Amino acid sequence: MTVCARCGAGSTLPVLADGELGALYPGGYGPHDSTPMILPLRLISRAIRARQARAAWREEPVAELHAMAPGRGLDVGCGRGDLDVMLMGHGWRMSGIEPSPEACALAASRGIDARCGTLKTVELEPDAFDAIIFRHSLEHTNDPVGDLRRVRGSLTPRGRVLISVPNFGCRQARLFSGHWYHLDLPRHRTHFTSDSLHQAITDAGLECVRLTTTTSTLGLPGSIQYRLLGRCVVSGGLALRVASGLAGLTRPLARLLNRVAGGGDELHAVARRPIASSMSSATASAGPG
Repeated sequence: MTVCARCGAGSTLPVLADGELGALYPGGYGPHDSTPMILPLRLISRAIRARQARAAWREEPVAELHAMAPGRGLDVGCGRGDLDVMLMGHGWRMSGIEPSPEACALAASRGIDARCGTLKTVELEPDAFDAIIFRHSLEHTNDPVGDLRRVRGSLTPRGRVLISVPNFGCRQARLFSGHWYHLDLPRHRTHFTSDSLHQAITDAGLECVRLTTTTSTLGLPGSIQYRLLGRCVVSGGLALRVASGLAGLTRPLARLLNRVAGGGDELHAVARRPIASSMSSATASAGPG
């Protein structure tokens, strides 16, 4: 991995072609795997996933939507669609982009307008979406600035881009170094600091409205496991969902440590089209009076 001396961002090496990225995601990859077939496990899994989605509604950056009337949303890297199902329950009409055919089919079966592919291969309607969400997906792409640039024209004038990524600039990342849970090598291709995420947003022609950090559930306990054992005790499926719930018991301590250290291990951004651009788009849509 290389680290930029100017902004502190990291890039995973070796550089892989887009066609090679799919091999990094095994069949049991967490956001893609389906519900267990055995009924008791299925019920437990659904309850945990629903609880996680409800928590996402209360937290940054999705909380930005509380002040907006429901409209059309796009979830980039939607997986099986847990977040989108929750947002549809709040009145949003959700589309999703997902490169995994299996996860995309599962999302479609749940009523999501799921489109199989990536932002390079899926055509988006212009001025169509009031919210475009990158929830821990932007760090997986080879070209984060390009992906942000691709969605810019699909925002409505009131639209917002909501981004969540691991905070590579936090104290926790420095403390655990190569054992930091959120590195997730080699799947995470770009490792963002607040400066580098702000710069990526600006380079894409968007305006950064707000940058914040929060404390994740798994960051601290996961990092401790990597430091002591070289791996997480559980790595996917229902076991990981249960472990995530139990790890929540350590979250108050992790939040306190992050507050003292100056920032959480998750980084969030809210962005929009520049005001002048949005006004020009709205005027063009209105046409001659």
